[in-house]
Amino acid sequence: MMAGKPKSMSQIKQLLHLHQQGKGKKQIARILGISKNTVKSYLQKIEDSSLHIPDLLKLEGPVLE
Repeated sequence: MMAGKPKSMSQIKQLLHLHQQGKGKKQIARILGISKNTVKSYLQKIEDSSLHIPDLLKLEGPVLE
């Protein structure tokens, strides 16, 4: 479990879109106003899961969580 407050689903979707566009972790963090470690953590969770980013982007908020 991550420390701090959970990120909104729209923010996570923005993170995924930016990652798909080839933006780096530091740039994504700066754009979204979150820490680079938070970006790294979310991307690691996605990599560890069996889901792909396009599939995740289709999910609704509660399911995505």
